[in-house]
Amino acid sequence: MMRIFKKKIKVRGFDEARSLQKIDRKSYIIHHYCPHTFNAGDHFVIRSIRQHLTRFLPGATFIPKPCAFNRGWGKPVRLTGENVNFSNRYADAVIVGGSDQYNNWSLRILPDEISKLQPPLYFIGLGVSSKNIDAPPHIEKKEYYEHIRLANEATRLSSVRDNYTRDFLIKLGYEKAVVTGCPAMYLFDAPFALNESDDVAITFPFPVVRRNNRAEFDRLLETVRLIVRLVRARGLNPIISCHDDRDVPLAQNYFPEERIFFSNYVDDFFSFYQQVKLVIGSRLHASILAAGMGKPFININLDARGKGFSDTFGLSDWNLDINDPRLERHLQDRMERLLGGDLSPLQAFYETKNGYRRIFLKFMQDVSQDIAGRLPGKG
Repeated sequence: MMRIFKKKIKVRGFDEARSLQKIDRKSYIIHHYCPHTFNAGDHFVIRSIRQHLTRFLPGATFIPKPCAFNRGWGKPVRLTGENVNFSNRYADAVIVGGSDQYNNWSLRILPDEISKLQPPLYFIGLGVSSKNIDAPPHIEKKEYYEHIRLANEATRLSSVRDNYTRDFLIKLGYEKAVVTGCPAMYLFDAPFALNESDDVAITFPFPVVRRNNRAEFDRLLETVRLIVRLVRARGLNPIISCHDDRDVPLAQNYFPEERIFFSNYVDDFFSFYQQVKLVIGSRLHASILAAGMGKPFININLDARGKGFSDTFGLSDWNLDINDPRLERHLQDRMERLLGGDLSPLQAFYETKNGYRRIFLKFMQDVSQDIAGRLPGKG
């Protein structure tokens, strides 16, 4: 049997590296290692990071690089080997973000390679997750803990999306991460209000849940059916919102008579969520996007991501856990409060979010100024 061995890429520096060139830069070439998946939520995060960096760093030009093996991407992937050489030669700066890249250390950045990265490195809005709501952070190999710490030590600046991730890094020995919240929450900035729409967005469960925990997926489906009934009982129109193209066939099977929304363009999602009355379900990025839009939402927490968001932003008494034995009753109570015009829990959250928004904007400004300030100028 013939075996094919992968050739180890030698990581090296370049004397002519762009980040070392003394030139009058009209553009800042930023290599953005990101989860460029078919999942709409990942694209919300990417859009926000680039939008805010460009605000503070006009002329920023982003080159997308895959941070993990995702559908639709070719090779090479991750900030390792051949990609380090490419970024060393052509990047003014390297950013990684956002989403749950600490989850089983999907970046797989190697210590001996990251130490040879020439352009400045920044982590933006990263997070850790878990396999279920009661499980610890999902890390399968012990060496990943040290790799995560060393990768953070190699950054100029590092931010995380919640206190859960900050505490995770502190336990590893890295204490300089800034908690900003998920970047997607700052795409919009509107106070909470109920509009006149009769449409309610109900997010379809994440397809990975079906593969990892069929019982939990079945419970989520029952929860979606419950929400559909409650929405119809109020004379409103339920719309099943799919964030991934893989959701759509399943949504068709389980909800053949319901209206389904999906698009592979983020602006279509923005338009859709802006016109609905409420957003309810277990897709965290739908709730996070709604939070920025001032759209009333109820998130159903599935894992550390949802719990981290809820705990960090004072929503632990509002959002619901999938293992809540009184989930149906609590969900109905919250819907009645919102539809009755009581937005007080979300209005309190809005003030908390505004505080984190200022931290996020300051962090993005710091990243932008650091990129511009440390690169050699002409002359």
